[in-house]
Amino acid sequence: MILLQAALVGSIGYGLGVGAASALGTLSGSTELSFLLPWQLLVISAFAIMFICAASAALSMRKVIRLEPAIVFQI
Repeated sequence: MILLQAALVGSIGYGLGVGAASALGTLSGSTELSFLLPWQLLVISAFAIMFICAASAALSMRKVIRLEPAIVFQI
């Protein structure tokens, strides 16, 4: 569940970031601020973001696994 949440949040963040960068690149047109987004950059950054999300989820899962179940369900 934690890994799924991390993947979902990472995917949404990646989509919003790439969308905003693409919109900015398109709106800048042929000015000095224009840039290219090659597909290789998008793929490498997607893998990097998913790795970071998976690593952070693994750290969270390690903390959850160490908890005593009675503490979690205590009222």
